[in-house]
Parts: sequence; structure tokens; C-alpha cells
Amino acid sequence: MNEDALTRIAELVSRRPGRAQLHVRHHGTPILDVCVRCDPDTQFLLWSTGKPFTAMAVHLLAERGALDLDAPIADHWPEYGRSGKYAVTPRHVLTHSTGAPLSTWHVVGDALIMHDWDRSTRAAAAAKPKTEPGRSSAYHILSHGFILGELLQRVTGRQLAEYLRTEIFAPAGLENTTLGLSPSAWNERTVLELSKAPRTSFPDRLKVARFDKKFVRTAPIPAATVHSTARDVARFHHLLLNGGSRDGVAVFKPETVQEALKPAFADTEAMRIDPVIGHAVRWSPAFQLGWGTMPIETAKPFGRTAGKEVFGHNGSNYCNAWADPEHDLVVAYLSNRMTPRGPALAWQTEISDLIRTAVSRQS
Repeated sequence: MNEDALTRIAELVSRRPGRAQLHVRHHGTPILDVCVRCDPDTQFLLWSTGKPFTAMAVHLLAERGALDLDAPIADHWPEYGRSGKYAVTPRHVLTHSTGAPLSTWHVVGDALIMHDWDRSTRAAAAAKPKTEPGRSSAYHILSHGFILGELLQRVTGRQLAEYLRTEIFAPAGLENTTLGLSPSAWNERTVLELSKAPRTSFPDRLKVARFDKKFVRTAPIPAATVHSTARDVARFHHLLLNGGSRDGVAVFKPETVQEALKPAFADTEAMRIDPVIGHAVRWSPAFQLGWGTMPIETAKPFGRTAGKEVFGHNGSNYCNAWADPEHDLVVAYLSNRMTPRGPALAWQTEISDLIRTAVSRQS
């Protein structure tokens, strides 16, 4: 491991505008723990980096025999099957392949109602598919969390936030992770406001303004408002690298983790451009995956050197978290600053590759 390279990485992170946390674990040991103008327990909005928590909660239901990932969602939520989606299964949602990625006329419409659970789930149920389920992926920006969350609530009779807290966050030792902020955290301003770079696009400026409202940040929006710290996010990914257990506590069975990390599509299908976000994503039924040496030019937030077994999730280019089984490496980077998409992705790619190189080379 190259200590000088790690020092340079910490300096790069510290020089960027805004506030940030970077936590890196190698063989389970923290080797970088950087907090830029914030404390280690400061909660950041995770954006889509929080999607895997709800996905893994659904996998946990399957592990416990309460749910079949390949049976119709409508078996538990009849309304969901009444608009041509009876054949849609939890696996289709987990892999963004229901054929109905948006709940309304546009992602803007989904965002306008996202703070209202009932309206969002009714809209998701009413949405009509445009393609056959399972054929190809189209990113479910917000509907992903509402469909899986409502399904979980119907199966368990419990609120998703409470289920996550008791069945995943607490057993995994994630002390600073919540779905939606508590009103007291917002009122006391222990959480960070979002910020934006000077040349941020108008749509992204609107996005920042929308998500910097109390009624949004405190709402349970599973695909967007999980709040956490880099330490907690890294701990969760390390738990999965460790087969689902920590300190003798089994949060998931190893076979559950294996199921959640299997590639969802053949490589040729994975290379197709996602019609919602405009670039290809290689999916498992819970995570985005690395590309390895596949000949494709697309967004690679886990680094261009990421192998095909690398798993994690980018979060609107604010946040990024991934685990690399080959190098026994976990990285969680959280930021409160929106920057234009191109430079933001370039930064995520660069810092990921620098970290992987630093632990791969001998000093």
C-alpha cells in the first residue's frame, strides 16, 4: 500500500469546494478517513447511493421466506397489477426492468409528489408499462424505492423506515443512517444544506432547491432520502464483502448476498444505452456493477480499473460507494456539492482509480 498516494488522495478531497467525507477500508481496516469541513457523524443526503438499502431489505424478506423475488408483485399488492403489470416481479424492480420506470408523465412529475408516500405509490401502481418486463433496463429514478418499499410494507405490515432501522441499520452497526431525516436533525441544522457549482445547469439547480426543503429531506423517499455518513456506508459495503456478517452478527446469509450481486443481464444487453439516463449501466438485482475489460465507453464512477465483480451505487454524482472483492477494498465518498455531470463523473472515476492503485502498489 502506497502511503504517499493515500496522502495525496486526502489532499485532493480536502481541496474540493463544499463539504465531504471519504472513508476507505482495505482488508477491513480503515486506511483513509477524511472529513472536509464537517464531523465524522455529520449525515449527508445519499441520493441514489441509498437505493441498495431498500433493495437488500427486499432480499432479506426473500431470505426469510416471506417473499418470492420471481412471483408477481400483485400477489401482495393487487392494485399494482391492474395497469398491465401483473407479470412484474420484485426482481424486475430490483433490476430496473419493469417496463414502467416512471410513475407519472416525467421524472419531474415523480419529483413533485415524491414527498407524499400514498400519491407516489398510487402513481407507481397506475403506471402503464411501455415494454415487456425483464427485457431491458431503464433506470427507475424514484419509483424503484416506492415500489419495493410499498411491497415490503404490504408483506410485513411495518413501515419501511422502521424495518430498515431494526432489521438492517441496527444489526449492521449503522448508527448514523436513517431513511428521511428526523425533524430535530433538520431543525438543529446538524445536517448539511446542499450547494452547487457556479456553472451547474438549470435542471440541477432546481434539483438542489427541491431537495433542500424540510418536507422533502424528512420524507421517506427510499430511492433518494437515506441520510448517512461515509463510515456507515463503508461499513455496510464491507459487511456484504464479508458475506453479510459483522462481529459475529449475521445480517444476511452468504447466499442472499451472492444472489444480490449476480449480474442481471448478459453483457451484450448490459451494454445498451439506458433510455432514462442516457448511458449504459451494468446491474445486479441491488447494485450497479463494474465493467472490467468490456469494450464500452460509459459512466464508470467505480473507476476505469474496476473489475466486473465491483459493486456499489453512484448517487447523482454527489455521492459514490463501492466494494471491490478482488482488492478487499471499500470506498465511500459523500459530498454536499452539485457540480456539472461531466466533471463530476470524471472526478468520481479519477478518485476511484487513484484509491485502487494506491492499495495495489507496494510503497
